[in-house]
Amino acid sequence: MPNLARTLLLASTLAALAAGCTDDADTMDTPRSAITAPLAGPWFTGSLASIQYYDRDTGAWQDPSGEGFFFVFDADGGYETGAIINSTVGGCTMRLLGDEVGTVTVDGGDLTVYRHRISTHVTNSCGNDGDRTQGAEVRHLRWSIDLDAQGLEWLSLIHDDGGVEQYRRWTE
Repeated sequence: MPNLARTLLLASTLAALAAGCTDDADTMDTPRSAITAPLAGPWFTGSLASIQYYDRDTGAWQDPSGEGFFFVFDADGGYETGAIINSTVGGCTMRLLGDEVGTVTVDGGDLTVYRHRISTHVTNSCGNDGDRTQGAEVRHLRWSIDLDAQGLEWLSLIHDDGGVEQYRRWTE
């Protein structure tokens, strides 16, 4: 999926989330498996200066710079993924911050994602600011890691509908 189309799809999906999740994301018990190289660690796409802009303990949102998407796979099978999207249309400026957490299991090239919670924070210069949260969901993906011509690692997450998310390994 082209980057602009993926951005618009994710923005509309995150912006449309309904409020009302009652599950505590940090206490949910979902399957997980150990994540080892080459998948373990942080991945991103875009121009993110930081991938830490949401404090899960306090629920406070920071003001990050850049735009893009990230996916972090913890060695214990936990994950966090999110997005920073800025858009200006018709004189209105919107910023969407999204943060999702859960666990994953890996079986060869198959990845099962057990989402515990996804939270979004939207600011809009023309109105409709707000925070929204949605709860549990399970999705199945295929994954692969390839090197580009410059030797950079790229993670591809392939959805059942054929859509592909691509992330570059995060290096500080």
